[in-house]
Amino acid sequence: MGITLLHAGLAAGAATAIIPIILHLFMRRTPKKVVFPAIRLVRKRHSKTTKRLKIKNWMLLLTRMGMLALMATALARPACNTKASLGDREVPTALALVFDTSYSMQYTEKGKDRLAEAKELAIEKLRRVSDSSQVFVFDSADVGAPPALSPAAARKRIEALALRPAGRPLNAAVGQAYASLAESELPRKVVYILTDLAASAWDSNREIEHLDLAKKTKGGISTFLVRLGAKKVQDVAITAAEPVSKLGFQGDTATIKARVRATGDAASRVLDFFIDGKKKLQKPIQIPADGEIEIPLETPKLEPGPHQGEIALEGAVDPLKFNDKRYFTLEIQSALKVMIVSDLNLDAEYVAKALDPAGERRPYAVERMLTTQADALSADSLRGFACVYLINVAKLDEARWSRLNNFVHEGGGVVVAVGDRADAENYNGPIAAQFLPAELKKVVEPADPTSFAKFDETHPLFAEYAKDLERDMSAVPIFRYWSVNPSQGSRAILTYRDAGAAALVERSIGGVKSGKTMLWTTPLARRSERRTERDLREGWNEFPLVWPFWYLVNQEVPYLAGKTGKKLNYEAGENVYITIDPTARFSNYIVQGPRTTPTGDKNADRLTPPSNNSALSIVSPQPEGQWSVTAAGSGSETKIELFSVNIPPAESSFVRLEPKSLDGLFGKKNYRVAETLEDLKQIEIDQWIGKEIFPWLMALVVALVTAEAIIANRFYREPAGVVPAK
Repeated sequence: MGITLLHAGLAAGAATAIIPIILHLFMRRTPKKVVFPAIRLVRKRHSKTTKRLKIKNWMLLLTRMGMLALMATALARPACNTKASLGDREVPTALALVFDTSYSMQYTEKGKDRLAEAKELAIEKLRRVSDSSQVFVFDSADVGAPPALSPAAARKRIEALALRPAGRPLNAAVGQAYASLAESELPRKVVYILTDLAASAWDSNREIEHLDLAKKTKGGISTFLVRLGAKKVQDVAITAAEPVSKLGFQGDTATIKARVRATGDAASRVLDFFIDGKKKLQKPIQIPADGEIEIPLETPKLEPGPHQGEIALEGAVDPLKFNDKRYFTLEIQSALKVMIVSDLNLDAEYVAKALDPAGERRPYAVERMLTTQADALSADSLRGFACVYLINVAKLDEARWSRLNNFVHEGGGVVVAVGDRADAENYNGPIAAQFLPAELKKVVEPADPTSFAKFDETHPLFAEYAKDLERDMSAVPIFRYWSVNPSQGSRAILTYRDAGAAALVERSIGGVKSGKTMLWTTPLARRSERRTERDLREGWNEFPLVWPFWYLVNQEVPYLAGKTGKKLNYEAGENVYITIDPTARFSNYIVQGPRTTPTGDKNADRLTPPSNNSALSIVSPQPEGQWSVTAAGSGSETKIELFSVNIPPAESSFVRLEPKSLDGLFGKKNYRVAETLEDLKQIEIDQWIGKEIFPWLMALVVALVTAEAIIANRFYREPAGVVPAK
C-alpha cells in the first residue's frame, strides 16, 4: 500500500510551516523594566512565569506549524491505494466486457431491458479509455474467445449483442476473459461482468477457471461485477405446459398440465389455450403472491398424429415477456392392435380386460385367439399388430415359432407368460431360442408363498410409480414359478423375494427395426377363488387382483411396440434426435423453425444424414416455438415429425447469487460489486486512485485551528485582578 498525491506541487506548501518559527524569533515582545521594591518576590514570580511561558510558546508554535503543514498537504489531495496509476484516459487498458445474454436479462423497467442497460454502461466505459486500449467483448452464449478490438470496433460489437435462450455458464466466459487479459502487455487489466447476477446463469459449484492468472499476472487483473436490475421484481410466468401422458390415443382427450408462477405480488391474468392454432379455452386465473398454481387443461378429441399447442397469458404488461407463452407438442396414436393367444379362454381373461376394460377397442384393439384356431399366429393374422401375448400356451409348432421370430425381428413385441401347461423342451427349441429372453429349467414351488421383490427403477415400466409399485407388488402371493436361465443379451428387470429368482426377463432383438420380447415366469392369469390342492396347482399367483398388474400390462404394450411416447418437447439448447425409418427412401430432411426472415418466411435448414444413420440429429435448436421436420426425396415430401422448443424455466427465476456463493466462485477480496454507474465510479476510484485522506486532514486542520485559538487566548489573557504596570 502506498500514498499518492493528486497535486504533488502543492505539497511544497508544507514548507510554510517555518513561518511561525520566524515570527516567534523576530517578533517576540520585549519585556519592560519595572522598578519594584520587593525584588526578591518579583524574581521568584519571574522564574515561574518564564517556565510557564516557554511551555505555552512551544505548544502554540507546534500547533501553528502543524496547521500550516496539514493545510498544504490537504490541498495536495493525498490518497491511500494499492495501485498507483493515472486517470482512465491516460492509461492504456486491456478491458474485458463479459455480457450476460441469458433471457432473464430481458426484464424491462422504464422501457429498457437489462441487456440495454448493460450496453449503455459498457459504451460509457469505452468513452473513458484511451484509443490504444484493447477491448475483449464476451457473449456468455458464445463458446469461443473473441479477439482484441479497438474501442470503436468494440462499440459496434456491443450494439449487435442479443439475448440468447441457451448458453454456457458465465464461469466459462469469465475464465476466458482472465486468460485473454493475462496475455496482454498493457499496464492496466480489468474485467467488467455485466449481469443481473441470476443464479441460473452461473455454475455455483465450480470455481472460476484461470482465476490464478488474475492473481499472478503483473499488476493483477481487477474484477468488477455490475449487478443490473431492480431489487424488487414483479413477474408472472408460465413455467410448464406439457401433456400428462407422452402418448394419447384416438377417441380420448388429452390432459395438458400448465403451471403458472408469480414472483412478487399476487396477480390476475387470463389464460388462453390453443390447439393447432385454434383457441379452445380462455379462463381467468388468480396467482398468489410468490406462489404457483397448477391448471389441468383438457384437449378435445383429436385425430391420430402429432398436434401442437400453445398456452398464453393476457391481462397485464409483464416486465419479462418471453415466459408469458409456452409451447407443446403431443401425439395421438391410433388404437394399437394386440393379439392374445392362449390354450384356454380363461387364461386370456385378465390381460384382455386390463387392456380394453369396456370392450370399446380403445386404446387397444384386442384380438383373442386360441392355439387351436387355424389363423392363430399366421403370417396374415400378425400383420398390423403391435404386440402378441402368449399366456400359458403349452407348445407351438416350428412354423408358428418362426413367424413370431420374424415378427420380433421386424420391430414387433412379444410377451410370454408361462405356467403349468408350458412344455420346457418346446420353449427351448432352436427357433424360439432366437428371440425368447430365457431358457426354461424347472417349476419352483416354495414352501411358503413368495412375492415380487427388486426391480429396475429406471426402466420405463416402473419408473413413474416406482415406490407405489414396490409397496404393493411386495404383498402379492406367488405360489409357483419357472426357474430360468437368461439368454445372452437378456436381463431380469423384476425378481422374486425367493433367492432373487427372475420374475420378468427382457431381451432386445436387432433387425430391420428393433423388436423386444418379455418373459413372465409366472402366468398372467388366475384360475379360481378357492384354495384347493387342484387350484394351487393351476393358479400360480394372485397377481391379477392388484392394480400393478393392470398398470404394467398397459405399460408393456406401448413399450414393446416402441410407442411409449417420443420426446416432443425440448428446452432451448437441447439436441433433438428423430428416428429415421430405415425402410424409407428419403435423401434429405427440411427442418423449419419459428424464426422468420425479413420477408416473413420461416427459415429452413436442409439436413442430409449418412444413409446408415438410424436417427436425424438437430443440434441445439434455440428459437422458442413450434418446429417441423419434413422428409424429402423421390419426388414426394412427407412431414415426419413435429416438436416444440421452449426457453428453460430457470430463466424465469430471479434468485440472485449470495455473497457466499460469489466468494466461492472468485475467492474473497478478488472482486467488487456495483449496482449503479455511480457505485462503479466510486469503486474504481478506490481501486485505482485510492481512498482520499483529504476529508480527514481537513477535519484535523479544523481541530488544530480551534486548539490554536484556545492556546493563543490563554497565552495573551491577563490574570484576573492584575493591573498592568505603567
